[in-house]
Amino acid sequence: MNRPAMVLVEQDPQARALLRERIAAVCPPEIEVIGASAAEEALGVLYTLREAGRSIEMVIAAQRIPGIPGGRFLEIVSSQFPGVIKILLSDRPSLDEAIYAFNNAGLDKYIPMPWDAEDVKFTVTTLLRQREMKRMNERLLVDLKTRNEQLTVAMSDLQQARHDLESSYIQTVESLAVALEAKDRYTSGHSQRVARFARLIARGLGLPKEEVDTVGQVALLHDIGKIGMLDKILNKPANLTPEEREAIKSHPVVGAQILAPVKTFEKHLAGIKHHHEMYDGSGYPDRLKGKGIPLEARIVTLADAFDAMTSTRPYRVGLPLEFAMLEMKKMSGSQFCPDCVDAFIRVLQSSGVMEADLLGAPAQAPAAPPGFAAPVAAGALPPDVDVPAGFVAPSDVAMPPLRLGGAIAPATGGAAAPVDGGGAGAGTPAGGAPGDAADPGRRQGDRS
Repeated sequence: MNRPAMVLVEQDPQARALLRERIAAVCPPEIEVIGASAAEEALGVLYTLREAGRSIEMVIAAQRIPGIPGGRFLEIVSSQFPGVIKILLSDRPSLDEAIYAFNNAGLDKYIPMPWDAEDVKFTVTTLLRQREMKRMNERLLVDLKTRNEQLTVAMSDLQQARHDLESSYIQTVESLAVALEAKDRYTSGHSQRVARFARLIARGLGLPKEEVDTVGQVALLHDIGKIGMLDKILNKPANLTPEEREAIKSHPVVGAQILAPVKTFEKHLAGIKHHHEMYDGSGYPDRLKGKGIPLEARIVTLADAFDAMTSTRPYRVGLPLEFAMLEMKKMSGSQFCPDCVDAFIRVLQSSGVMEADLLGAPAQAPAAPPGFAAPVAAGALPPDVDVPAGFVAPSDVAMPPLRLGGAIAPATGGAAAPVDGGGAGAGTPAGGAPGDAADPGRRQGDRS
């Protein structure tokens, strides 16, 4: 049995026996009190105890002992057996002796002789209690450190699980949005392209990576509200009725309502709900104005319009990049946020990307329905014409002024006509092809 021990060093056998008896009476019964008559003998006892794996609780030494004085003996104990309680008994107490012992031996108690029986009880029990409390604190600290490490690992696992779950939610809804677009051959890939452009704008504005990612996700999900729309409305070949137009215009609000119950999408809702607001306050659903429109929505509005301008439709090829930039500048401050326009144009002009890299390989116009013939007028390009990179519409070719998301666009050489781009059901500028050159908003009949 590895009983803890206490060592008492006193040269006088009678004094040692009496002191040992008093100390043993106040110590816990499991502690053995061992006596020694000299420092060398005591050191031998201490080394034997340590080799046996026994805990040494306290060493009490008289100053006047054979060989090494008590103060010097306790210095050795302090260096060889750290943490042991040390008491020095002096029959000739002095301040210098006490200061030396405290400074060099790490003394816990300096006691003048004779040592009163009550003081023996109080001192020994107090020091042993303090030692036990110190041990308990050390054990608690070790346990606390271990638990903190376990908690850190658990929190890291929980955060990773939460991140994985959120990513799974987002990917599921994104896949749903992509599947929704795939039903319409004319707008397939629209959201992915808008997300790509939106990320470019967000980076151009200097947003941190986390916000850039959020903007990209908002762009990818911006039309998720169309999941509740009837195919016969989305793909209607004729003009929409006023009721159908209102149903289409509800898709931003419907999209936000679909995602609202999922906390993961909390930071996406404002951008999705307001991506058809116009900078001048003429958009929908809440007619927000200027920087009262959430930044994500302002970015997606511009990216959405840019894709509408540069994407190939069944009745025309996509407009050239230079023309799209001119239109964005023209509508800056009215339809689009000037900061977003400046950032996007800066990126387009300085990034060194080629038009083909930005917009993808020239898309082939989808096959027209049987018997369909796209009308061609001044400024309207037939679907079989490839637009060369860098093409700018010449001044002698009449291009219809484009209100990007505007209600009415006067067509060159004719009466004003609704600008309602986006495939089936679009309005047709006077004497020309269906006019969705740059209009993602389609305030008369929004399908984007």
